[in-house]
Amino acid sequence: MISYLSGYRRDWMTSGIREASRKGSNFVWKGTGDDVTGTDVFWEDGRDFNNSVGIIVYRYFDSGYRWSVGQSSDQLPYMCEVPQTEAYRIVHDYRDFDYGLEKYDANSLERGPHFILQPHSTVIVGKPPEVILECVTSGNPQPTYTWWKGEQFETEVTSALDKRYTITNGKLIIANPTDVLDSGNYRCIAENKYGSVISQGVLLSFGSIGEFSNVPDAPVNVKAFEGAAVDCSKLYFKPAVKYNWYKKDAQQFVRPEYQAYMFISQNGKLYFSEVTRADEGSYFCIAVLTGINQYTIGTDQPPARTSLPIPLVVHDQTPKANWGPVIQNEFIAVFPKPPLVDLDIRMECFAYGTSITEFKYYWRRENGTLPKLSYLMDHNRVLIIPSATLEDQGIYTCTVTRSSSARDEKSVDLKLGAKPFFIKPLRDQHADIGSPLTWRCDARASPAAIYQWYRNGELVQTNDETFIKVNYNVLLITKLDPKLHNGMYQCAASNIYGTSMSEGQLRVLAFAPHFQKFPMMSETRASLQGNLTLHCRPEAAPFPVITWFKNGVELSTSLSNIVQSYNGRLTILNVNAADHGTYTCRAVNQFGQAEDKTKVTTIEGTAITTAPQDQMALFNSTTFFYCQASVAKNTDMVFIWHFNGRPIDFYRDPEYRQVPGDQPGKSGLYIQQVNFAHTGMYECQASTTMNSDKRGGFLTVVGPPAEPAGVQADSTTVTNSTVLVRWTENLDNGHPITHYIVEAATYYERDQWTVVIGNLPAVLTIHTTHEKRYVLVSGLLPGCGYRFRVTAVNQIGHSPPSIPSGYVQTLSAPPSLAPLCIGGGDGKVGDLIMTWKPLTPEQQGGPGIGYRLYWRRHGISEEEQWSTADVGDVGRYVTIVGAENYFLEYDFKIQAFNNAGLGPNSTVNVIMSSEDMPIAVPTNVMAEGYNGTAMEVMWTPVPQVREIARGKILGYQINWWHYTEQAMDYREFIRHYGQRDSGFVIGLISDNFYYFTIQVYNSAGLGPISEYYFQESLHAPAAGYPEEIRVYSAGKHNGHHAVEVWWRGIHITQPEGNIHGFVIFYWHANEDYRSACRHVIHDHHAHHAHIEVEPGVVYAIRVAAWGEGGYGHKSLTTYFTIEGNNILVDSKLASTVEAFRSTASVLNYPLSLVYIATATTVYLYILSVMNWSTL
Repeated sequence: MISYLSGYRRDWMTSGIREASRKGSNFVWKGTGDDVTGTDVFWEDGRDFNNSVGIIVYRYFDSGYRWSVGQSSDQLPYMCEVPQTEAYRIVHDYRDFDYGLEKYDANSLERGPHFILQPHSTVIVGKPPEVILECVTSGNPQPTYTWWKGEQFETEVTSALDKRYTITNGKLIIANPTDVLDSGNYRCIAENKYGSVISQGVLLSFGSIGEFSNVPDAPVNVKAFEGAAVDCSKLYFKPAVKYNWYKKDAQQFVRPEYQAYMFISQNGKLYFSEVTRADEGSYFCIAVLTGINQYTIGTDQPPARTSLPIPLVVHDQTPKANWGPVIQNEFIAVFPKPPLVDLDIRMECFAYGTSITEFKYYWRRENGTLPKLSYLMDHNRVLIIPSATLEDQGIYTCTVTRSSSARDEKSVDLKLGAKPFFIKPLRDQHADIGSPLTWRCDARASPAAIYQWYRNGELVQTNDETFIKVNYNVLLITKLDPKLHNGMYQCAASNIYGTSMSEGQLRVLAFAPHFQKFPMMSETRASLQGNLTLHCRPEAAPFPVITWFKNGVELSTSLSNIVQSYNGRLTILNVNAADHGTYTCRAVNQFGQAEDKTKVTTIEGTAITTAPQDQMALFNSTTFFYCQASVAKNTDMVFIWHFNGRPIDFYRDPEYRQVPGDQPGKSGLYIQQVNFAHTGMYECQASTTMNSDKRGGFLTVVGPPAEPAGVQADSTTVTNSTVLVRWTENLDNGHPITHYIVEAATYYERDQWTVVIGNLPAVLTIHTTHEKRYVLVSGLLPGCGYRFRVTAVNQIGHSPPSIPSGYVQTLSAPPSLAPLCIGGGDGKVGDLIMTWKPLTPEQQGGPGIGYRLYWRRHGISEEEQWSTADVGDVGRYVTIVGAENYFLEYDFKIQAFNNAGLGPNSTVNVIMSSEDMPIAVPTNVMAEGYNGTAMEVMWTPVPQVREIARGKILGYQINWWHYTEQAMDYREFIRHYGQRDSGFVIGLISDNFYYFTIQVYNSAGLGPISEYYFQESLHAPAAGYPEEIRVYSAGKHNGHHAVEVWWRGIHITQPEGNIHGFVIFYWHANEDYRSACRHVIHDHHAHHAHIEVEPGVVYAIRVAAWGEGGYGHKSLTTYFTIEGNNILVDSKLASTVEAFRSTASVLNYPLSLVYIATATTVYLYILSVMNWSTL
């Protein structure tokens, strides 16, 4: 075949692939699972394929077609491969469960269980009243279900095990689930008389969230007019949290949609493109427990935690001119981690820069457009890919612009992990007794999948006694036996992200031939001098031996004008009058025989010899109508096809493909990707200039049911939580409807559909008095508008969702929830501020929403009356408790109400009344020099006592001014957060006098100024730096490799402080300077020292003097490594070093060096050739 096609010289893809998940990582034939071995002669010349990765393709070279390697992403024609022992199956008709039956009745077809709905791993957040795990299968007889749990699924789940467990038609309901009793692995088994199937294992887990530390985070110190990030305090959670931030109080939530210079990342951080003094303050991080996909069971009040205040301290500096955008180092950020197929992928991009000009964000994907369902949000800074697929992988680039010229961009290579999914699920096999069977399982996964096979829930392994061989993803049965092999088979494909199951039924068939489905026409006309093809299409297992007779005499295979095919086709060439007669087809196997016959008459002109027959096709499959005609030799004949009386336009309707009539036994009409619109009468018309003949057959398409019609919510049945939904059953399309799925959407979220009934058996929807189906939908929110849609399901699949019903309003009822995020505090002296998160419109239960607030002093007797107030639909209330009641604890609770009544109370929360300014003064103020430009100021802290602190002490402010300045005019300050007794002041002039005072502060303001303290700063550090840095090998020191560092010392001048010694900074050259180690020498006369290093690593080194003024200027960077002899690399070779840093390589060979001395610096040049071991 390749030789035949070689004129096209195209590449052809095969099933040969290097499978990384197999031991040895050889090329394998995925059609059989066998290794590709001993085939060197077939490979492309001059190339080593031992380390190649990809797919074997036939590629044309000068010497002809040879094997080469292509990639799975290539779009190429492919080879159809089948084992030689099973080549006979190519010519067999498609087999289904009706194969062998003399009469077809979809309702009476028996089959084993097949999954319609698999259970899903579920995370429970909060304390829901119940959790449901569900598996749904089709089968006849109706399958029965059992559920199992445990690490190896060893424990059967029944009501006897725990009364909280209920199993109904595959649905496992666990009431009041708890982590201790119910978390773990679950799976269901569905079984009928034809076998059993096991579902994929699922994990039932419980979300949890820890507590923020009670130790305050350190303040975030930033300079004004620069970018900043505030990190949320560390917190344990499972599986995921959603972050929010507010500043100072719950009424000042961060709203990036209105504050474009702020951004809340999924990593929990709050980013500012540019900060100003207005952004200074205390920020609170809120973490709300959530799930990572739609299979999360929770409550309307998921657990949440609020951090302690995280101060953002902004230090003044001169405003910058327009700058940026500069994309921050942590972006592009991709969530979740790791990103997986079927999850919503979130990609974030954020840039620092001048916030007065709005940045513009743009996204693109290399070599392609953005995924079809993707969308942008949050000022285009976030790209969302819903339910991502492997095809969504690629390099994504975010570009940020501020004007026509200012721009920055970054890219990320999105790689998705994928739990295995099946390209083609297993198909049911209806095979002949005694024949071989090769069953292939093919799944896509990232990383690659490993495979296992199961029969009736038991692991299948290679066994010569049962004629079974398991070869990776291929199951081979060499001799089928119904007693050994009938049953339900499953392929399990697994990787680190989970296991997926695909099932198929194996029926080993054994019955005598019959012609009930495809009988020959009683009379067949053939044109003189034309060709005639007679089709013999018995059903039998095993496939019978076909023998043809004419007028009772067996036809000889040696006749020149008679051709008999293996599949039972008889072709008569150049028909003449002698070919008139009765032709009989006899089909024989070991179980019996059957005959069918037709009378052949010869005519002048055109006659259809094989006419289209009525047939049934599966939705989305391919079907074929035979149409063959006999016509005299050298007569032109054309075939014209009609569908429901109208000619088929093969250009406008490409799903139709006509096979020309010049191919004996093969002419006809293909219909690809059959759908219900193809149902109807197909007629074949054979025409010549003399006459024409027309015959037809009817195509019935079976598949998923049509969508239910006339869905309506009966407004006369509405309560505050239920409504009756009715609909009319539509066509079942050949297979009975087994159950329905009912979805609801609220008026406030019109296009967000939620399944309210996931598996409604069809028998429970039958109404005794009229034709409409119905169900009572419960669990609805009161006072909320709903519309509904219904999906029908049969054993083939799901219908499209119905047209939604109109809206219906549930009756009002008191709110069922209490408000969340209850808090308070702040405000002016004498205020008690109470805050909460108002209920959403869906949660309000009806009109007239408001809130009743209760508060009283904390710690008093329970008999003390609560003060109350009713407010409208707001989230904040302020009451006056008096200036004398500053900073006192108050109990606070709240309940929502509407016109129907009061809802539940929230839990009691303790809040604080507003603070007053402190009256205490820090004492014992003093200061000491730290280095030439910094001093440490110390004091006795103010005790956290209400009467003097008058609030929670937030920190201390250090004020300072130069002795030549007036305190009130030029005083500078720095704030140190928290209860402490010292703090640093930096940026001072060395060898100068300063005044210092201290003030304590809380949220109300600053306390009185302390006494001042007068102190002189230290002398300046050394201005010069050591020169002529040299490095020598020092052998080993304390068992470690060591080098000796030599330098030339420095001289100091006024006003530099005395030198106490030297310090050597050294670090790996491919790392940041901030990782440097320090070796301190306490001798100001020293000019050399030993340091311990690792061999084969390039180091960077700098040396500085130190003294009372701190570290002096550092020497120029020198690079060295120890590899046999010393190797020096001078800082002038920056490009070489940077290349080295980027690859983290080591030098293989020593380098020869030449020292060239100038007045101030020693330069080193590399003379020998370098060989980098990795690039």
